Amino acid sequence: MNKDNSTFLFYAGTLLSSVGNLTFTTCLVAFMLKSEFSLASISLILGLQRLLPILVIGIWGHLTDRLNPKLTVVALEIFAAGTSISLLLLWKGQETVYPLLALICLLRAFMISFQLGSRSKISKLLGSNEYASNSKHAIWLMKATQGATLFGGIIAFVIIKKFNLETAILFDFITFVVNGILIYRISIADDSNRDLLESNESWFKKFSDLFKYNKEAALLDIFLALSLFGWASYTARLAGVDQSWNGLFTASYGLAVWIAGFAERSFAKKISSAPFWVIQTLAYVGLAIFGGPHYLTLAIVFIRDVSYWVILHRISSHIQHDSPSKLMGGISSARFTIMVIILAGGEMIVGGWSNFVPLWADSTIRGLVTLVVGVVLLAGKLRSAVVDGRPAL
Repeated sequence: MNKDNSTFLFYAGTLLSSVGNLTFTTCLVAFMLKSEFSLASISLILGLQRLLPILVIGIWGHLTDRLNPKLTVVALEIFAAGTSISLLLLWKGQETVYPLLALICLLRAFMISFQLGSRSKISKLLGSNEYASNSKHAIWLMKATQGATLFGGIIAFVIIKKFNLETAILFDFITFVVNGILIYRISIADDSNRDLLESNESWFKKFSDLFKYNKEAALLDIFLALSLFGWASYTARLAGVDQSWNGLFTASYGLAVWIAGFAERSFAKKISSAPFWVIQTLAYVGLAIFGGPHYLTLAIVFIRDVSYWVILHRISSHIQHDSPSKLMGGISSARFTIMVIILAGGEMIVGGWSNFVPLWADSTIRGLVTLVVGVVLLAGKLRSAVVDGRPAL
């Protein structure tokens, strides 16, 4: 199979699987709330299913550079489909056994999370050594994973309004199976290093590699994640009593991935990232004042989402271009470990403080993070928006 066909199958399958995953996650929050589970208990699942698997990846994620990336993804999709069957049998609404639900969600999250390094490695191998090619594939990987929230949000909105959580679980199961079949059919060079499977390489090396090859991008990645901490719980707060709005906020996030990807590949690459940090700050000010389940909030959230994704696409492009393919799995694992620890910790914090920290204060904290970074970048980057033939961070 030629590279173009493999590229299409890889991103199509990844997109489909991600749509199923995000549809399930959004519906899980909504239907648990409908079944009178507390936001704190829901946020605990959201946080743990990000935090615990990613801690495992933080220690052993570099092993994705030693394994065949295609077969790794296929095997994990099959196991993830098995957890969907378990969830289908377990869910009984308000009578669901919470510890078992949390445990299966954690197992499912592990199957998905451990694929991150392998997916990034496949994306790197499908491109060339040029920045434009690496940027294109980095953006497409983000579209196929995070951009799935556009479709996942819309599907979740319909399921929440018309169907039940079992429908979302069944849909998730089907997408796991189909993606496994599509990924199995792609053709890529086997860049794995099986002879190093039993090496004594430090688990920390992938983190030092992340900062070694692009320290500035890695640092900005951390600050950007801090502005988004606890986002699922935050948008649940914005939605208030009508959780169907959470599906629309999720769809906004996904649509922004695609629009920002187009912008970054065209006109936005002529601008440094500093103004986009400031736009996020202004959006958070708007959410602090007008936050709630209505269309003005949705518009403000969308503006924030687009500015966020322009920055993240650029950071991802720099990291993918600068990272060697043989280390891509480990570097990606290190990157996502840091991001998810911040985001998962945020889910638990936002869920925990929701009873005493008002929404306007939550929004203000996020705005302060983006304001500080934006001001620092504006003060320190009065230079060309293009450096060494690529957009400046």
